[in-house]
Amino acid sequence: IRRVSETNPAPYDLAIIGGGPGGYVTALRAAAAGQRVALIEQHEPGGVCLHTGCIPTKTMAAGVGLLRRAQAARLAGLTLDPEADHLSEINQRRSQVVTGLAKGVQTLLKKSTVELINARGRLTADGIELTDAAGAVTTLPRPPAIVLATGSRPIELPSAPHDGTRIINSDDILRLEDTPQHFLILGGGYIGCEFASIFSQLGSQVTLVEMEDWLLPGMDPDLADLLQRQFKRQRIGLHLGRRMESAATGDGVTLTLDNGDTLTGDRLLVAVGRVPNTENLGLEEVGVELAGRAIRVNERMETTVPGIFAIGDVTGQMQLAHVATAQGKVVVENLLNPAAGAAMDYTQVPAAVFTHPEIATIGLTPEQAEAAGIPVQIGRFPFAAIGKALAEGERDGFVKLIAHAETGKLLGGHIIGGHAAEMIGQITLAVRLGATAQQLAETIFAHPTLSEAVLEAAEDTFGQATHAISR
Repeated sequence: IRRVSETNPAPYDLAIIGGGPGGYVTALRAAAAGQRVALIEQHEPGGVCLHTGCIPTKTMAAGVGLLRRAQAARLAGLTLDPEADHLSEINQRRSQVVTGLAKGVQTLLKKSTVELINARGRLTADGIELTDAAGAVTTLPRPPAIVLATGSRPIELPSAPHDGTRIINSDDILRLEDTPQHFLILGGGYIGCEFASIFSQLGSQVTLVEMEDWLLPGMDPDLADLLQRQFKRQRIGLHLGRRMESAATGDGVTLTLDNGDTLTGDRLLVAVGRVPNTENLGLEEVGVELAGRAIRVNERMETTVPGIFAIGDVTGQMQLAHVATAQGKVVVENLLNPAAGAAMDYTQVPAAVFTHPEIATIGLTPEQAEAAGIPVQIGRFPFAAIGKALAEGERDGFVKLIAHAETGKLLGGHIIGGHAAEMIGQITLAVRLGATAQQLAETIFAHPTLSEAVLEAAEDTFGQATHAISR
């Protein structure tokens, strides 16, 4: 297999700075194609996703889900005492899951030809400056290709100074040993909503503040509307359309809102977004341009400097682990076959929010289609009319499909309800293949399954859902 440069004097064809789901997958793919690859990571491979993001939080969500299904609680080592504090048990299981997956990543890297370099990497005119944990500095000669995959970190607010104890971020929350009695959350995006759902089910009195008038800004409003109603049923306090003026700590935390109201709690989680890690990377020294606080890239994931690519949260695109992985695959394709012109398509990326109920989405919302001047037909079907959903006690929620009004081509799908994150893959594949609502409606789905709601929603785009009154 052709190397990036057969006459390359450097010891590697490709160096990757950052070992998260974008960086380490890129390393494995490139190495499997015959590239000499160095993966530079100052911590353990796996990144935020594995160690403080996707996997830990979803393990916690799974733990509290088992609390809802008391008959299966032994799977997580939980007791059935409703007064018990289950956080420590959930934390123990979460640690086991993360440790097991981290060992798996380490094994994959060891079994491949990737060289893992435990150091912080910084671009220089001569190559990559490496600083190890002891502070020793060496320089790696610049290879023909470099990928920047340094991820992101939680945004900090001057009006709510982070102390890691009373005012915390999504990293700190994984170190909590006791469930807060009253938990304040600032930010109604997916991070804030997931932790609101988790800690409400653990017994905390949760109050969430969001500056927009609805939760999950940018998602289909019908999803947000149902989630808000479910949150209120779960006794999660919502202050929507409100800004925080300041946060003060003492025995607890006092939050002052823009309307003069004050909220008090044991802890405040600041979950207002994440910022790309672009500092101290040597970007200015080598000429890599920024777009705001993110690295500027094109659809081929190329930066403004030939031979230097960027992937993942550091690019300021969709901050999702699977997007970073997909971007890394685009980079490898372009390195191995530049003429192919592999490019990222962000219109076909699914996203999931692991609240209760779960939310998953792909493609356009009706509002986005209208703004783009695209005529649409909308199909919708409730889980309350699906036998499997009733059998599992997951009757709340629906499937909503967006199809082009003239061609029938599927443009998007939105689900709220049990196992939504698993079901969105079916709609994602249909969107990816350019399927129509009619083709989806002609597909045979197994019975009884939750996925039948997808079939019925497809039928509903032309008013013929089998288990709904014809319209």
